[in-house]
Amino acid sequence: MQQMSVGVDQTVELQHGFSPLLMQANHILSLSQADLEMAVSEAIEENPALELEDCVVCPVCGRRTSGEPCATCRIASPEPTVAARADESLPRFDQEYRSSGGADPDFDPMSFIASATDIRDQILESAMASLDDGEEQVIALVLVDAIDDRGFLTLDLEEIAAQTGASEETIERVLATIQEIAPPGVGARSLRECLLLQVDYLRAEGTDIPPAVQAVIEDHLEELGGKRIGRIAKALGVDPVEVEAAQAFIRDQLTPHPLQSQQAATWTAPSSGGHVVPDVVVTLEGEKLWIEVPNAIYDRLHTDAFYRAIAKPEQNPAPEAAAAATDQETVSHAKAQVARAQQFIWAVRQRRQTLLRVAEYVCAYQEAYVRGNARGLRPLTRSEVANALGVHESTCSRAVAGKFIMLPSRKVIPMSDLFAASLSVKHVIQQIIDEEAANGGALSDAQISERLLDHGIRIARRTVAKYRSQMHILPSTVR
Repeated sequence: MQQMSVGVDQTVELQHGFSPLLMQANHILSLSQADLEMAVSEAIEENPALELEDCVVCPVCGRRTSGEPCATCRIASPEPTVAARADESLPRFDQEYRSSGGADPDFDPMSFIASATDIRDQILESAMASLDDGEEQVIALVLVDAIDDRGFLTLDLEEIAAQTGASEETIERVLATIQEIAPPGVGARSLRECLLLQVDYLRAEGTDIPPAVQAVIEDHLEELGGKRIGRIAKALGVDPVEVEAAQAFIRDQLTPHPLQSQQAATWTAPSSGGHVVPDVVVTLEGEKLWIEVPNAIYDRLHTDAFYRAIAKPEQNPAPEAAAAATDQETVSHAKAQVARAQQFIWAVRQRRQTLLRVAEYVCAYQEAYVRGNARGLRPLTRSEVANALGVHESTCSRAVAGKFIMLPSRKVIPMSDLFAASLSVKHVIQQIIDEEAANGGALSDAQISERLLDHGIRIARRTVAKYRSQMHILPSTVR
């Protein structure tokens, strides 16, 4: 007789939940330092159980100081490569400090949240921060979602009005806000509008715009595509040379794909703060690099003692708390506020934890560049960093977007620059052009592309032209 065995197959399925705590931590991680301080102020106003310890801090990086810039941030430093700490009693935010803390450095709650790393996420987040009205925020969500990979709006305002029930005037106003905060040209409804937005941006930046550019884009774009220079010049009543100058400017300085341009690739959401605050500070002590997230706000956040006493009167036998604790509704309210405060504090400190881990890895990988070698920037992607740290790529992207790092040279740059390998290419191009100027010659973009092969860099002529244009270097014909 054959014996039958009965087995039970068990399958364990792991589902990631989007709890309010993790969503809050994810949002705080994406904030710039200035926006974080604003978020802390708003949280304190909304929650009386949350308090910020009063102390005097460095106005640049936020370290505890006597009120003046700390030794690291002081420009006129006698030893530019060695940064003295203003308060040696403060903990150094290195690996040893993290491992002694309560949080597990290997646990990253934001890795549970898989969200897109598209630049449109940053545009939407910045738009939400700029709009106070709920209806306008809904419109912003629809508008950003309707932006295609090139950067153009794919829906008519009438369609959006039908979806949201808002007036076209309101939609126009929200669209103008998005166009203002997004990379130049993004959010346009046509090529004409896209180019005009870029012209307005360049004009505001102080770039000299040829006189005929505006009129050519507005009324003669199709004729320009057909190279009908004479007809355009006659219609505008100008010399054909002016139309040719406008054509060259449009070709070299503007792009029909604003969301795919190099400027968009290195764009970060604008901070609502009035100045750039470094989120990470790198200093040299001897030959060793020290990576810090110095702002004292992380350690200054606490729960209010009186609210803690009401929430747990058995642990805090204060007379005032005992009197208040007789009301069960008051106790429940205090417990809820204290819990909210503790969650906010955890999210803020987790931000420092994640930001420090990312900065340590990136600075170690790009050590040559961080130490001052402009050609030492190595190719690096956010995905590679995320894999090395064991976190989700969106976590790394949010830790980098809108953040700034102060190098040992006191230069403050976006952290995204440490991922932009094209910066080293631009440096080599600049070096080649400087050498040609010293020799009295002028190399074409094709010749520069050939010279780059000697440096182990293989890029096309049109890529050289793009980088040269971004560095505001004229073509060889007019150099």
